[in-house]
This record gives sequence, structure tokens and C-alpha cells, in this order.
Amino acid sequence: MIISNKKLNVEFFDQPNYVTESKKKFENLLLEFLDFFSVAEINLEISFCTSSEIKKINKEFRSKDKPTNVLSFPDEEIKTVSNSCNGEILICNEVLEKEAQDQDKDLLDHFQHLVIHSMLHILGYGHDETNDAILMENKEVKFLSKIGISDPYK
Repeated sequence: MIISNKKLNVEFFDQPNYVTESKKKFENLLLEFLDFFSVAEINLEISFCTSSEIKKINKEFRSKDKPTNVLSFPDEEIKTVSNSCNGEILICNEVLEKEAQDQDKDLLDHFQHLVIHSMLHILGYGHDETNDAILMENKEVKFLSKIGISDPYK
């Protein structure tokens, strides 16, 4: 699946049906993201992988020997917050579905939250330091509220 216009180029690989079925809704979310965060362009590859695949990648790049829900990789190393969202997002749908079920979250909302969270990382936001975490979470929660998704951290 591809979403493309003058400011958006998002290509999906091995996406589950709920993503394909929500293409227009997701495109609108990306357009809102552009406006809300004053982003000039979004150029992403979003790939879905198995828990064993993401576990291997998580170990290699983050030294964490366990599956995770999502990993994000900017096109180039970001030193400051950027206005271009260019990179790759890897999502483990098995983990995402289990989290949504365990936390009683709507699956599409949880997917969208993880993509937004990853896009903020690609823009240069982080949460390793307390102040950075507060800034990122505040921006994330404000945007999610604007698009009708409740605070995922409560």
C-alpha cells in the first residue's frame, strides 16, 4: 500500500488488513501530523515483521534481547529536532495486537499511536532524558487528543 501526494510518501510492506482498510483515515492522520508539528514532508517506509524478526533487530540496534512493538530508524542521524520525517518504521503486529488486547485499546488507535510515537523519534524527539521525555509525551498526547485518541499513558 502506498500513500502519496506532494508532502507525503508512505509505503507499507506486509501490512495487516486493518491497516489497508483504514488507508484514508491514516492518510488524514498524516496530513494532520504535517500541520500540527509543522513538518515539511513525510517520507516513510512502514514494514510489519514477526516477533522473532523484531527481537533480532532490537538486540542488534538497542541491545535488548526481546521483541518490541515498534522500532524507528531515521534516514540520517539526527542531532536536533528536524522538520522532515524521513525514515523507516518496523512494527511487530503480534506484539501490537497483544498490547491492544491486554490494555483494552482499539487496535487501529494503538497502531496509529505507535506510528506517531515513531515519527516523533524520526523527527528527533526522544525520551532517554527526563525533560526530553516530558516534552515528547506532552506533544504526543496533545496530538493524539486532537485526533480523538485518548492518552495512552494513563
